[in-house]
Amino acid sequence: MNLIGLRLCEHDSNISYYDGTNFHYYKSERDFQIKHHGFDNFWEWKNIVYKLWNLKEKDIDDIAIIIDPWRHKFPLNQEGFFPVIENYPHLPFKVSRINHHYAHALSTEVIYDDIKGHMIMDGYGDLDQALTVIKNNKIIKRLKVSENESLGRLYAMTGENSFQIQASSHHDIAGKLMGLQSYGRIDEEFYKTLNKYNFEDLKEVFNRDNFIRFKKNEMLAGLEKLSWMATIHKKTGELLVDYFKKFFKENDSIGYSGGVAQNVIWNTLLKTNFPNLKILPYCADEGLSIGALEYLRRKHKLKKPILKNFPYSQSDEAPPTSPTLRTIKQTAKALSENKLVLWYQGHGEIGPRALGNRSILFNPFNKDAKEIVNQIKKREAYRPFGASVLKEDAHRYLKNPIDNPYMLYVSDVINPNLYGITHVDKSCRYQTVGYYGTLPHLDKKIFHSLLKEFKKITGESILLNTSLNIAGRPIMGSKQNLLSLTNHPGIDMVVFGNEIIKKCKK
Repeated sequence: MNLIGLRLCEHDSNISYYDGTNFHYYKSERDFQIKHHGFDNFWEWKNIVYKLWNLKEKDIDDIAIIIDPWRHKFPLNQEGFFPVIENYPHLPFKVSRINHHYAHALSTEVIYDDIKGHMIMDGYGDLDQALTVIKNNKIIKRLKVSENESLGRLYAMTGENSFQIQASSHHDIAGKLMGLQSYGRIDEEFYKTLNKYNFEDLKEVFNRDNFIRFKKNEMLAGLEKLSWMATIHKKTGELLVDYFKKFFKENDSIGYSGGVAQNVIWNTLLKTNFPNLKILPYCADEGLSIGALEYLRRKHKLKKPILKNFPYSQSDEAPPTSPTLRTIKQTAKALSENKLVLWYQGHGEIGPRALGNRSILFNPFNKDAKEIVNQIKKREAYRPFGASVLKEDAHRYLKNPIDNPYMLYVSDVINPNLYGITHVDKSCRYQTVGYYGTLPHLDKKIFHSLLKEFKKITGESILLNTSLNIAGRPIMGSKQNLLSLTNHPGIDMVVFGNEIIKKCKK
């Protein structure tokens, strides 16, 4: 049986396919090289993925979709539906429309079997839905944008309006603000004034007029905007924990998804309070087609798909060969000599984080690491870089590190010489790299070997690891994308599988 899950419209279009045994995934931004690319129609995807996966329309047994109907001027009288509208009537093919937040929840259950409930939180799901709590496939709580606003929207709007953060897509503003707010200091007295609010009062928490009234002067409040943001960011994280406690017990296995689940600072606070919190690298809309596919799998009572080498599951161009030990040693030596390396291996990771297959790598002990890497990335100087570290050595560099294979949490840096990956608040978003990782299908042998070889040379097992792209562009998905950067003078070495496209100058 052949099943297709679709996330089309507006932004981050992605498509998943299950043939009864194997799972396949396609994200259009990697193909078009337009960040957050969304299909504007309902036919172009067929021409692409049927060819990609060698399918014909007659081969498809069932389709499920997550759609933004307002983009296509479809009727909006069904936006409160749950969980599915069978035979959604407005599309040119037979399809079931899945509730946006339900698809998020199902995408988590593709990987984890022990989930007791879900918290889904984003800008908005189906038009007016800001937050959904699901237990036993039933909604037990909803918050609406029209009544409560949404944390995702409030956060992005604050970055755009109060800090004039610019991005090629408004979906990237929140991530930039997360890095910027760390430059502020907690205003303890103003923080006390926020204690009267709960999570459903977030509109007031984010209301800057409150800070202006507290300072009794708009100019003074303007001069301390970063401290205002740092203070409400801290308070929001605490309110988020309190809200989780209304629905879940400490040791519950909780699925957490939606765009807000990409905030690694809040994630870490939640993980401290709920150790069985489950977040996946595609927790934002990149996972919606996976959730749609899971709905169809259950509907047809099929076995779970085999997610080979998850999360390295993009249907993008993979090198024809894997790096030999000799190539890995050459790369490790170059990194030890402060050479900047573009590292392209296997298939790309699902999600926005570079986890060792589509990475720009550098020695984090170099005092100029951030400036050197930013010559290529062209990102704002205030934004931090992440790190990858051997799982067994993480404690040498980080305070109380947890198993973090998907780079979804942060920790304080305890080694003062890690200049390249230490943020202004002394924290670092990091990835723990184990030989097989925490899941049986999470295989990082190649990247693990590179870190081991770097350790043999330097005694250190941590690297600066940032995604293989430049600002405003998606992660690369082909050799042609990779070649577009090869001649940049700041790049010392380019590795494509076992092929060293650009060698370091001696």
